[in-house]
Amino acid sequence: MKTIIITLLCVMSLNAQNIKSDGTHFIDGVKDSKWSNSNGKDFTNASFSDFNGSCYVNLEVDRTTEVSFRSLSEVKKGRIEVTLLDENENKYFYCNTTDKCDLQKDIVLEKGKKYRLYFTGDHAKGKYVVNWKLKK
Repeated sequence: MKTIIITLLCVMSLNAQNIKSDGTHFIDGVKDSKWSNSNGKDFTNASFSDFNGSCYVNLEVDRTTEVSFRSLSEVKKGRIEVTLLDENENKYFYCNTTDKCDLQKDIVLEKGKKYRLYFTGDHAKGKYVVNWKLKK
């Protein structure tokens, strides 16, 4: 019985895939006094009243895998851009809006590559959320 449990745990750990996220990093600092954001293992989100500048979240996978992304941006004034790029500046998805942008896309992320979710605001008031999950 003990051998079966150990074998099962080994197989589960071999099949486990993880997405490592790290952020939010500001390129020019936070100038929005009402900026609020949070990050978790499968999401990043923020709300803002005058977001003017850029920030990003780093993403990496522990093995090549397909990941499902859902990005939702809502803007009451100004403009926001959301972009997923790899280290070679290849663009995987992009949304530029002064209103609302709801985007869902499945993307193969490669082990060893670094990816960044960029958010650029132009005096934007609103919020964004990006969720990701491994495809099975």
